[in-house]
Amino acid sequence: MQNYTEQYQTLEKVSEVACYEFLRKVETTPQLKTQALSVIRILGRDPVGSNPLFTKEGISVLLEIAFKPNQVKDTSSSREALKCIANCIHLNDKIKVYLEEQDVLGSCQYVLQSEDHISLDTQFLTCRILFFLTVNRPDLVTRLIDASISIAIEKVLTQNICILQDTTNLIDRNMPINPLTVTSEALKLLFNLLLVNSRSTEQENTNIEHFENCLVPIFHLLFQVPYSKPQPLVPPHSQAIHVLMQYPYRIISKVWQSQSDWTSKLYDSAEQSHTFIATTLVHLLDQAVHVLIPDGDPDNLNNSTQVDAILSPVCLVLRSLAEGEPLLSKAIAKKLLPNEKDRLLPVHEGFSLPAYMIRLMTSTMMPLTRDGVCEMLFVLCDKDANKFTQQVGYGNAIGYLVNKGIAMETPTADETEEKDINPITGQYVSSEKQPDLKDMTDEEKEREAERLFVLFERLKKTGIIDVENPIAKAMQESQGRFEEIDSSDED
Repeated sequence: MQNYTEQYQTLEKVSEVACYEFLRKVETTPQLKTQALSVIRILGRDPVGSNPLFTKEGISVLLEIAFKPNQVKDTSSSREALKCIANCIHLNDKIKVYLEEQDVLGSCQYVLQSEDHISLDTQFLTCRILFFLTVNRPDLVTRLIDASISIAIEKVLTQNICILQDTTNLIDRNMPINPLTVTSEALKLLFNLLLVNSRSTEQENTNIEHFENCLVPIFHLLFQVPYSKPQPLVPPHSQAIHVLMQYPYRIISKVWQSQSDWTSKLYDSAEQSHTFIATTLVHLLDQAVHVLIPDGDPDNLNNSTQVDAILSPVCLVLRSLAEGEPLLSKAIAKKLLPNEKDRLLPVHEGFSLPAYMIRLMTSTMMPLTRDGVCEMLFVLCDKDANKFTQQVGYGNAIGYLVNKGIAMETPTADETEEKDINPITGQYVSSEKQPDLKDMTDEEKEREAERLFVLFERLKKTGIIDVENPIAKAMQESQGRFEEIDSSDED
């Protein structure tokens, strides 16, 4: 206990001396100041002994070193001070009041919008401070939007994504701060601004118009910057998908069409734009699904919560695109709904992407992805319950339709197909494996009859379909010609 007390007092003393005496000395050299701030940053990771940093005076000292009025301060000591400020916000939410009083929002925005060359570290740390400040603070989000923070975010994204697009640039991914991480941090900030703003607006989010310009670098990232392998849905691409999820289709379409000078280079003709977009995003989903769910069972994962958070956003983006543009819906449906080859088996079986999607429709361990996939496939079926059940199978669709209260007709074979399709499983009837009674034992025949009897009884109880149980009917008509099989009978 004595050692703990001594350690606490030592940390308190180091922090207090550093903040109130040492750092403000004019004769302190920049190198020595940077070293002192580095010590404070390391010690300040633990709230124990860091109380002087969480005071108005302590924050004022750090802000004096980090920022300079109407000037960009980008030195080793200013960057260390920014790290200390970010740590303080993360550890103690109360210091936001002191930062607001000294207009840290304006200081951060001035730095990001400056025409001067800003180091990656300063860009990263400034975005992080703004991100921490705006979490659950709709009032600060509104202030930033009114001050045109989108211009600063667009600048950061454009500069760093241009570096990522240039394949001749060798990016050191081992460095904690590089163009990838700066892009990720800017996208996190943008996502939080859009999310908080949308939640605080009862009607349609009209402030989204302020962020149209940020979509241009995001398009470059998604469609021109190579994805990571083997799992492509990692930062910054995954965060770009999160941001895209916040934009309505009308804005996405408007900005995409305005960028025809470079987007037209991605495909041969304007008519192929929908196919290109669908192919890129569906391929992204395809690769991620097969890497994240290697055995094909979404409910057999140790990290199902993490996988759920990764896959659900891209499903929602595809749903939004399909709902907004019929041509996109058609292109996406061609890749995500079962094709002729998929129907050689029940549509939820196998390792094709449509089979994965249909298994995810009934997942219990991945609720976000389950709901996202169901919504997406329902839109791809023109929000037609009958078409939906025909495409994915009645057994796979019934849960979603009942939960949503969507009326449906009794499932029947699809008469539009050349081959009959089992309405329950979605498989071609001709491909179904029929049990050969000659190869079945009496026990197997009895179990199969009981199984069918129970299935039909359950189906009748749902009230969704009214059908007479053929097993019960056969037993009634036989009038004794059926006799119970003794399980001990060897004949």
